[in-house]
Amino acid sequence: MRRIGCYFCTAAVFMLILSGCFTKKDVEEQTPMQDIITLTPTPTPVPTEAADKNEISSYTTVFYDKNENRIHNIKTASEELNHTVIRPGEVFSFNEALGRRTKEKGYKEAPILAHGEKTKGTGGGICQISSTLYNAALLADMEIVERHRHSENVPYVPEGKDATVVYNSKDLKIRNTKDYPVEIVIKITEDEIKISLVKKEE
Repeated sequence: MRRIGCYFCTAAVFMLILSGCFTKKDVEEQTPMQDIITLTPTPTPVPTEAADKNEISSYTTVFYDKNENRIHNIKTASEELNHTVIRPGEVFSFNEALGRRTKEKGYKEAPILAHGEKTKGTGGGICQISSTLYNAALLADMEIVERHRHSENVPYVPEGKDATVVYNSKDLKIRNTKDYPVEIVIKITEDEIKISLVKKEE
């Protein structure tokens, strides 16, 4: 029945065209056009560049001693050193950058190793920062101008990879041998400290 009805409608329209009531153009204008859907392919996601694309080197050491004062001193010194920029050819001095470690500057007494004996001293713990930075500098192939070992091995770096610092006595000095500025970036978690040397964009 539907097919017969369609034939009838088509015939009726044809008769109207012949009779002059509708022109062919009128019929075309009255006939709704089918919606055209254009399917656009979904773009393939492009991987973004890594946030540390300018990182030259990094080194991480674990907190072997969770002494609160020791961790406090490490955080205090790290806040002072973080984002320090070493210019091309410039020599970075750990002691000059931090200055004397005193109670007035927020440092506390914590375990230290002095003359082969374990004792307490203001600012104890910051040698883990200098040792971590020393290893990052080695990986970056930067020049070590001055560096001193502890009187005994320390547990947070392999034997012979430590760098002790004592204000006005023993320093860690690093020369930037790159042709661009290098930034010291320090990140501390509950269990470790990571120091990265990063190419500084100008």
